[in-house]
Amino acid sequence: MGLIGACWAWRRRGLDRLKRRAAVQELSGVINWTGSSRLTKEDDPEIYLIQGLFEASQLEELVALCEQRQGFAPSVQRQASGDVIVNQHRTSSSCPMLWPLMTPKDRLEQLRSMGGNEAKLASQIEKELQAVEAVQRRCAEVIGVDENRIEPLQLVKYLPGQYYSPHMDTHEEPERKSSYSGEQRTHTMLVFLSEVAEEDGGGHLHFPRLGISVLPRVGDAVLWRNLTDDGEPDLRVLHEGVAPKQCQKLAMNVWVADRPFSLNAISAWQQKQAQPEPSSSSGSQFLD
Repeated sequence: MGLIGACWAWRRRGLDRLKRRAAVQELSGVINWTGSSRLTKEDDPEIYLIQGLFEASQLEELVALCEQRQGFAPSVQRQASGDVIVNQHRTSSSCPMLWPLMTPKDRLEQLRSMGGNEAKLASQIEKELQAVEAVQRRCAEVIGVDENRIEPLQLVKYLPGQYYSPHMDTHEEPERKSSYSGEQRTHTMLVFLSEVAEEDGGGHLHFPRLGISVLPRVGDAVLWRNLTDDGEPDLRVLHEGVAPKQCQKLAMNVWVADRPFSLNAISAWQQKQAQPEPSSSSGSQFLD
């Protein structure tokens, strides 16, 4: 890369950092829910417990739709090389709810007009769309952000003994190989879809560097900032999903991006990633 190219790359990174900083500050301290309480001190990263955010029946519908369509599968991780491998830091399984992002309305109409199995598929997709969009809308309202900033929802399942070791939700800078379209995750909301009793002795969400543990309660959620005020990954919010010992644990990842999602943006990003570039032997430590 020549001097001019290096200068432009530096300028783009600087502008991107400013956008991330603005996205973080936009949501800072804005939670539109009376059942929320801050779990951290003023000088620590913002982490909130939001109680009673969802009814159990609404969350059960999401799990049922996931099971009907494809079910839960071992979690994968995109490497810096672009390869997709089984996530070695996570033994839990996941189910991404991608229909809202990947299915334009005109495509649904096209499927309906074809009749037969295509029309049946359109009906199934629409049912999932309505359920997922209702959940995304609720999350966006509570967090205080446009719905198009919510990444496709991801349901996760932990069987007894399964875990997710300490990790960050942010994409590794500056390449962000694990992202959909080059976005960065400014905030995370983890919604609990099942109950874990204290007697189990595990199954909690744990922030080891902050000394915070949260035991899952159906319909509750935990919201935190992934970035510092300067728009850089805040390593203090390193967290883990501790393995339940006797029960099954279900949760839902709701990630907030620093930019809107669109099919065009994803397509352009994928084309960019497909272009040849210098090889790298290092993988991402920022998982998902």
